[in-house]
Amino acid sequence: ASTTIDVPKGTVGQAAFAQPSGLALDGETLYVADAESNIIRSVALPPVNTVTTLAGGDLFEFGDRDGTGASARLQHPLGVAVYDGEVIIADTYNHKIKRLDPRTGKVWTIAGTGLPGLRDGEGARAQFYEPGGVAVADHMLFVADTNNHAVRTIDLRSSVVSALTLVGLAPPARW
Repeated sequence: ASTTIDVPKGTVGQAAFAQPSGLALDGETLYVADAESNIIRSVALPPVNTVTTLAGGDLFEFGDRDGTGASARLQHPLGVAVYDGEVIIADTYNHKIKRLDPRTGKVWTIAGTGLPGLRDGEGARAQFYEPGGVAVADHMLFVADTNNHAVRTIDLRSSVVSALTLVGLAPPARW
C-alpha cells in the first residue's frame, strides 16, 4: 500500500537553496538536486508555487542510507531525471544512482556499490566514480560518470550498467 509522507513545505518566497545543481521537469513539477544541502526538492509550478523537501538530510546530515523522506541520506547529489513518475538521482559522493518515489519519499539504490570504481554489470555490483549528471531516453538512463571520464548507461528495466560506446568518435589528432 502506498503511503504519503509529511514533508517540509513552504512557498517559493520562503525557500532557500544551497547549490541547486540538477533540474528535471515532469510537466507540473520541477525537481531539484540541492547538492550542498544533500537533499532532493520539488517545486510545484505556478499557480501553486510551493517548495517541498522530498528526501535527504541537510548540510550536516549527509551519508548513504536508503530510506524514506528525511531518514534517507544522500551526499552531494548533482543530477536528477524523471522516469515513470519517479526521480532518478546521481548521488555523487556516494558513487551511486538512486531512485525516489516523490509520492512516498522512498529512496533506494538501483546501481553502485558505494565504492569508487569502474565496473559494468548488474546494478548492485556496478561501480561509478562520482556520477554527476543523468538523463533518460525511453528506458535507458545515461550517466555522466565524472571521474571515470565516461558516459555509462543503465537499462532501467533490468538495472544492468554498461559503458556507452560511440562508433566512429575519436579525439582530435593533436590531443
